[in-house]
Amino acid sequence: MKKIFSFILFISLLLISSCTINSKYPDDLDDFEANIDLPSDTEADISILIPGGNVNETSMIEKAIEGFNLKYPNINISLGYVSVGSYENTVRNQALAGSLPDIVWTNSPDFYFLVDKNIALPLNQYIDLSEEAGIFDLETDFYKEYFDIGSVDDKHYVVPRSADSVVTFYNKKLLEEAGVNLTLIENGWSWDTFMDVCLQVREYLDSKGHTDRYVLDANLTTWLSVNYPILRSMGADITDGTGKLTIDSEETREALELVKRMLDERIIVPTGITPGSSFEAGTSAFLFQSASVSLFAERKELKGNIDIVSFPLIGENPKIGTGIAGYSINSASAYKDEAWAFLNYLISYEGQQNMALGGLNTPSIRQDLADYTTANWGEGYREFNLDAYLYGMEYKIAPDFFQYYDAKYKSDLDLALRDLFNNVCNKNKTIEESIATAVRDMEDALES
Repeated sequence: MKKIFSFILFISLLLISSCTINSKYPDDLDDFEANIDLPSDTEADISILIPGGNVNETSMIEKAIEGFNLKYPNINISLGYVSVGSYENTVRNQALAGSLPDIVWTNSPDFYFLVDKNIALPLNQYIDLSEEAGIFDLETDFYKEYFDIGSVDDKHYVVPRSADSVVTFYNKKLLEEAGVNLTLIENGWSWDTFMDVCLQVREYLDSKGHTDRYVLDANLTTWLSVNYPILRSMGADITDGTGKLTIDSEETREALELVKRMLDERIIVPTGITPGSSFEAGTSAFLFQSASVSLFAERKELKGNIDIVSFPLIGENPKIGTGIAGYSINSASAYKDEAWAFLNYLISYEGQQNMALGGLNTPSIRQDLADYTTANWGEGYREFNLDAYLYGMEYKIAPDFFQYYDAKYKSDLDLALRDLFNNVCNKNKTIEESIATAVRDMEDALES
């Protein structure tokens, strides 16, 4: 009886907490008057919530603050930190306490949580005023696709700090040892070519007795930026655009057959198995990732041996995973205009160049900084194929199915999709069992 009472109390508090968050934030988030003409002597104390433990993010923001304070020396900016693994709980608790910073780091799809709770301020007023003033043109100055990823119903909620895209990291040394023709590895290469190379590496590893090593670190079971584009490349989707679930389809089965083949050919590690290799250790050939090459290039096991290439194109309608990391304005902030002034600086030519000096080594969000041979984001890594990040803009896709559902369902739908691929990578589960479980979990999520 005590356990039942405790469970009911927990659910009640959770529901009360959820309602209380929304009650602390206005229903009409557009009911404010934006101002972009701040005097240089404006005084304010504002704060920014950024991922804790991410030295790179901290140094990037510190560089941006340094440049911003040359323009607004009396706007003091402090940093707060959030663990990515407890993002929603931290933001929720700080919002309830009234201590959430003025600017909040977010990503796709976590920004849907901010939208659902009325925490993220619609930025359209600021964007429109900035365009009218000739400060920027969203369509021509930036890769607008990334602003669109952070939008709901034509309202922009996130200023992306960079143009992030999944690429394929590869170990040149290991591939050469396996006798792979490296000219096959070029931007726009096909999935069939990728698989042929993987099989050649598999044969080499086996010949050397490395049967416990795997060819690809796919990030397949934990990351929507890899598994969702694979589904979409094969014509599958989560919904038909009305919210009706369509995951149980022949197209989904074809996508999962592709994954099963990688499993059967021992290209990827099965669920529940600890591999005897990893890309970071220099013992796997490939890695699907969107991080900067700076994260790997200086590692002792990889230095001088790696490069990147575009994500392999699947089928006739290929998709490449992409997403955003960026910043939203807390709609309860008393310093919205000052917060926008900082975000506007962050995406300015100068701001992007300064952030690159602080470690932002993925492509700038600005089109006039696309050339990594001259832009700061390519500094120190210009011998790498950095064009891979921006290859195939027409193929880029984020987990856009969330837009058809209330944001409160995001976490459970996200988990159900990851579990679908986790189950498919379990040798003891069939594709049919995996799909049935995904359908059940998604339906349960939407009924909750």
